[in-house]
Amino acid sequence: MTLHLAADLRDNGGGRLITSEFEPSKVARVAAHLVDAGLSDLVEIREGDALKTLSVNLPETIDFLLLDGAKALYNDILNLLESHLKPGALIVADNADYSPDYLARVRTPNGGYLSTPFAEDVELSLRVK
Repeated sequence: MTLHLAADLRDNGGGRLITSEFEPSKVARVAAHLVDAGLSDLVEIREGDALKTLSVNLPETIDFLLLDGAKALYNDILNLLESHLKPGALIVADNADYSPDYLARVRTPNGGYLSTPFAEDVELSLRVK
């Protein structure tokens, strides 16, 4: 997924992709693929626990958030990043059905999100405030 997102950034004029991965072997593999594809300049891979790696040095605004890791952490990660999500930011949460607290939060009326199930077990949310 990181390769596709980075390629989209390049095709649309650039940007910055920050990803967090706990497993060191996956970090090495992704980093090598990014170099091979000529996309490494667009991606910052943060190795370790996402609750730690995503708690520092974030951009002022975030346009897009993909949640596709430990489902139990979705709500906690949203807590970390929410103040950086600009109005109109999209959030895609894979297998969101396994994170009922997260779903309750983004589906709460007047809770700051418009959210709907999309495809199988994917939740698509839009930050509205």
